[in-house]
Amino acid sequence: MLKKLTLLNGELSVKFDPLNTRYTVNMKTSDESLELAYETEDTDQVSVFNNHIKEGKNEIVITVYNDEEMMSYYLEVYQNTSSTVLNSEDYFASLEVKSNQDLPEYVAPMIASICFLIILLSFTFLFKKKKKC
Repeated sequence: MLKKLTLLNGELSVKFDPLNTRYTVNMKTSDESLELAYETEDTDQVSVFNNHIKEGKNEIVITVYNDEEMMSYYLEVYQNTSSTVLNSEDYFASLEVKSNQDLPEYVAPMIASICFLIILLSFTFLFKKKKKC
């Protein structure tokens, strides 16, 4: 069983516990393998399987074994590569709004009166009393 596990080029999502066998690892570098530092008992041997990191999701298995027992730790490794989406340094300076067109003064009252008439007509059609003959 591992006593201590430290990742040199990644970070564990939770603190290492020797009894927990599943971990998520986030790598922020573009390394090809995960660098591990660990402590075990003197009689234990350690094997690391699938330590070739690609972009996206990877799974690394660390197996600790001796003559009597064996325990495996599963690391789900996500390699996050950053890419530049926008190269423009001065993006907001290029967004200029030109307001050359001023509306005449009668536009606002005309819009308000048209809205009032539409509301009045729809109200009268909806709530019109029907005459009984």
